[in-house]
Amino acid sequence: MQKNKAQEIICAVRARAAGRGINASFSLHCEKSHLMRIGNNSVSLNTSEHLTRLDIEVINGRRTGSHTQMGDVTSEEYVEKALQVAVDKAAVASEKDYQPLSVVLDATVSENNQYDHALEHLDPAFKADAYQQIIDNVGEEYNFSGSWSSGSMELFLTSTANEHTMHHYATDQDFNVVLKHPQKKWELRQWKSGWRLDHFDVEDVINGFRGLLPTYENHGGFKLEPGEYRVALGSAAIAEVILMACYTGFYGRSYEEKQGWTSKYKKGDKVLGDNITIVDEPADDKTFRFGFDMMGKVRRHFPLVKDGILRDLMYDSMTAAKYGRELTPHTGGSASIVMQPGSADPDLLAAVKEMGRVIYIPALHYLNMPNASQGIFTGSSRFNAVLIENGKVVSPIFSSRITDSFQNVFGNVSLISSEAEPVNLSNTYGRRMPEAASMPSYIVAEKVKITDSADSF
Repeated sequence: MQKNKAQEIICAVRARAAGRGINASFSLHCEKSHLMRIGNNSVSLNTSEHLTRLDIEVINGRRTGSHTQMGDVTSEEYVEKALQVAVDKAAVASEKDYQPLSVVLDATVSENNQYDHALEHLDPAFKADAYQQIIDNVGEEYNFSGSWSSGSMELFLTSTANEHTMHHYATDQDFNVVLKHPQKKWELRQWKSGWRLDHFDVEDVINGFRGLLPTYENHGGFKLEPGEYRVALGSAAIAEVILMACYTGFYGRSYEEKQGWTSKYKKGDKVLGDNITIVDEPADDKTFRFGFDMMGKVRRHFPLVKDGILRDLMYDSMTAAKYGRELTPHTGGSASIVMQPGSADPDLLAAVKEMGRVIYIPALHYLNMPNASQGIFTGSSRFNAVLIENGKVVSPIFSSRITDSFQNVFGNVSLISSEAEPVNLSNTYGRRMPEAASMPSYIVAEKVKITDSADSF
């Protein structure tokens, strides 16, 4: 790969450190980020950041020391001083009760196949104009709020174990806008994700609102009584629940500590329905395609559940070292979780026209886990949720809460859309490390437990 000046400097310091017998890893994280928020139909925040972080970790026996330094890398002296801080910390740190694993890069990797110059250098005026178009065309009588994060992230990784380097350079965006009725208080939401600017289409957002407004304007809300329902979950709801299921069931730490909902099972056991397959797939273009992790392991197709059967678990470096397990490529970076689509009509209304009453919940909010060891989650409908009867939208529904288990919901799926959608799962409050999942546009699950419904939206 063609290294820039900062990367050449880090490699020069790395080579000298290796010659001195220092066990160290170096990562350089650079981000260009822009965030716009709107509230009360006007821009409330318009901010940009261009940040560079150098992270160094040193292993000294069972002791480790790490140091993060903000600022551009302009000289070898700058990196040497940061390295020495990490060395000094490792010398006085308490010993761990396990031998930490060294960062050993599998190969030299350079990836920028999800980089878009237009998105990285997007003029904030474009965002403000798009929001204004939405407000003007949908209706100024509503209250609009939202956020739009966009930018680029560049990561460079190397270590003293060998001379390999890894480089990731990509762009991403996460667009949200919420329409709220000032008197009736119901809320509608549209969202878009992607790594190219042209993945955003303002006309699509406007048409999305126009398609939903008649249902909400012309029908009162329907209150669900507690009970079991046939529920269609949209891609955003599926992603949030699947990711929660992964964190509490398919990561080695919760499994080894007997705190996860899969801890009572072993590989080869059935844990979900026969039609459920979940993989970590960094080659899927609907994810943000992070091709390596922060231990330098190349990431490839990694099956978690196939046809309902538990196939494998994800082990980060600490858990693998502590429990003597094989390290997998899941230490830092961003996973690319994919739930395989099915064969059902991508048009939800057409797919359920013979199924009677269906509760459609596109997204879940305020998710939590009352009991992680049993895989019980809870979350509420909020935006765009509607009652469907025989393939026709009847009315919106009042805020309703699902409290159920992963195994019940994903063990009783009767339909899976044949169409997949990207779902942005990025955290905009820390350093830029975009994450997205690829999910079916909907699933229909039987006997889902609705445990509570409000008297309003």
